[in-house]
Amino acid sequence: MIYILDTSVFFSAIYEGHSEHKNARSWLDKNRQQGWGITAETYLGTMRLLMNPAFMGGNTRNIAQAIDAIESALVDEHPGRIVFATQKPSRVLFAKAQGHKQVMDIWQVQLARQERCKLATSDTGILADWPDDTVRV
Repeated sequence: MIYILDTSVFFSAIYEGHSEHKNARSWLDKNRQQGWGITAETYLGTMRLLMNPAFMGGNTRNIAQAIDAIESALVDEHPGRIVFATQKPSRVLFAKAQGHKQVMDIWQVQLARQERCKLATSDTGILADWPDDTVRV
């Protein structure tokens, strides 16, 4: 596996109504043969977004539809893996957090390091803070 997609990229890639859908989908289609995955947290975060009326408006999914959308995105000729943590959060990595909004970003970096791959993101902050651990989508 070469890439772990963050929640924003994965959600954008699977939800056609997202403003970044074409960009995220194109990136994933070009890179999926190299090996890719998502964290369990991205799976759950995407499920939550798909079911959130404030985010999805009148296009919300029920739980079964949300799971189906995620699972179908993970299955194809080059399937995505689901990554689970094997260690607790690293004090060394999290010491770099400057606020609560960076917690999940740093966690995703830790999981990318665990898997010896790069975190695929469009978040300019995490790209700037973690250039050796990330790739721009």
